[in-house]
Amino acid sequence: MSVYDLKVGQSGKIVKINVEGSAAVRLESLGITTGKRVTALAFSLFKSSVMIGCGSVRLGLRKNFAKLIEVEP
Repeated sequence: MSVYDLKVGQSGKIVKINVEGSAAVRLESLGITTGKRVTALAFSLFKSSVMIGCGSVRLGLRKNFAKLIEVEP
C-alpha cells in the first residue's frame, strides 16, 4: 500500500521509501523517514496529487511520487 492509497484522514506507518537522489535527501530533511506516521490530509481535483502530514510538516506530493512511499495502516 502506498501513501496515495490512503483515504483522507487515514494514517499509516512508512515502511519503505523507493526514492533516490536529491528527492530522498529532501524528504529526510523534512522528517519524512521510515518508521514515521503519515496522514493523507487531502487530494486535489481529479486525484492528481495528495497533501500529507507528518508531524508538523505538511507536504503536497504528485501521484507518481506518492506511490513510491510504501505504508502499512
